[in-house]
Amino acid sequence: MKIIEPTVELIDDIDGAQILRKLERCGKVSRQSKLGDAESFVRSIIKRGHESVLEHVSLTFHIICDRAIMAELTRHRHASFTVESTRYVKYDELTVIKPFSTPDGSDFTFWHMMRDTERNYLFLVEQGVKPELARAVLPLCLATELYMTANLRELRHILKLRTGNAAHPQMRVVAGKILDILREKLPVIVEDIKS
Repeated sequence: MKIIEPTVELIDDIDGAQILRKLERCGKVSRQSKLGDAESFVRSIIKRGHESVLEHVSLTFHIICDRAIMAELTRHRHASFTVESTRYVKYDELTVIKPFSTPDGSDFTFWHMMRDTERNYLFLVEQGVKPELARAVLPLCLATELYMTANLRELRHILKLRTGNAAHPQMRVVAGKILDILREKLPVIVEDIKS
């Protein structure tokens, strides 16, 4: 059994300046205005709430998180998801996402619980239970691999909701990683989002 931290990777090779120029070109058609400073234009449309223009650009992220966070993330129906299936994957070893804390404050208790869960799952599979049925004993903290594609408008929506104090702490970690990537690659798109 492995205990890991969640990860997020942008799989697109992007040119931030080119994306801003594309958004400016798409957005300025509505008023037939001349092209100029793409960054200022994008900042202006975000400030005025004219975010539909941001739907012209989508990004894809490779995310590893636990099943509970995956369930929260996939509720965003304006994004597209491809998720690792516990029905069709037979695990030889469980990989779980490290929790924030266990009741006694140690990883020792958590490790033992997950070790027992792994043993139960593997026992069922060894007894001939199909993985799609044995998965019933898998924990919500099971590490899950997924790809998420969303346009920039939806990403802003996700980040506003999922980086806030009301969001689950582990969701804030995943959303924070997406936000960090966007702050590096396309800062003007997320500069108004606080985390």
